[in-house]
Amino acid sequence: MANSPAEALPIVKLSYKKGDLIIKQGDYGISIYKILEGRVQVTKESEGLEILMSTLGIGDVFGEWTFLNRSTKNRSASVRAVENTIVEVWHMHRLSNEYEKMPPIMKYISDQILSRAIRMDKHIIQLTNQKRRLEEAKKKSNTAKDRRRYYRKKVNLNCKYCPLNAPDESSLEGCIVDISLSGLAMIVKLGKNFDIPGTVGDFFAINGFLPNGLPIELEAKIVAVRKTTSSIERVLHMATTEMWGNTKKVLGFFLMP
Repeated sequence: MANSPAEALPIVKLSYKKGDLIIKQGDYGISIYKILEGRVQVTKESEGLEILMSTLGIGDVFGEWTFLNRSTKNRSASVRAVENTIVEVWHMHRLSNEYEKMPPIMKYISDQILSRAIRMDKHIIQLTNQKRRLEEAKKKSNTAKDRRRYYRKKVNLNCKYCPLNAPDESSLEGCIVDISLSGLAMIVKLGKNFDIPGTVGDFFAINGFLPNGLPIELEAKIVAVRKTTSSIERVLHMATTEMWGNTKKVLGFFLMP
C-alpha cells in the first residue's frame, strides 16, 4: 500500500516514432522522462533559429530542469525523437520526497550544477546567435562586393592601350564604353588594312582617366570581338586580369551606386 498520494502516481511508458515531438518549448509540463530505447534531440528556439543543444540516448533523462529548479515556468526547450523511442515518464511529485531527504550539501551541489548548466545554455545560445549574425553580415557584404564587381557602368572614356610589354610608341587610342571591376568594353578603330588591333586571348595594358579625373591603369585580356554599326570600328570585350596603383580602389568607388 502506498504511503502517500505521490507514491501512488504510476510510472508509465510511452512510445514515439522518429520525428515525433515529445516536449514543445513554451508548453507547460512537469513530467520527467528517462530514455529506455532510441535517441532524442534537445533544441531551443532563439531569434527565429532552432539551436541544437544536445542529443540524448538510452539511460539519459530530460525534462528534469523544472523539477530541480522548483519552477512552474513553461518548458525551456523542445525534445524530438530522432529515431523510434521509448521513454519512462515520471511525475515530479514522485521524486519530491526523495529530494527532500537529501542532505543540504547535496542539494547545494545539485543547485550549483543546475545553475552552471543554465548559464552554459544561455552562453551557447548567445554564441550561436552572434555567429549567425556575423555570417549574415558577411554574406550581405560579399553579395554587395559581388554586385559591385560585376556591375557595369556606361561611360565614354578615351584611353590608350597597347599590347602587353610593347614599347609606349605602339600605344593605340580607344574609347571605353562600359566598365566594371571585372572587365570592360572598348571601341577601337581598325587598321589601314581593316585589321583588328588584337585577337581573342591577347593581353593589353590600358590607361586613362575616370570622369572624376582619377587615373586608372590595368591589364586586360580580349575575350570577344564584336562588330558595330561602323565598318571601321570594333568592340573589344575584355576581362581585367590585373590592376595597378590605386585603380581598384578608385574604380570601386566610381562604380558605387
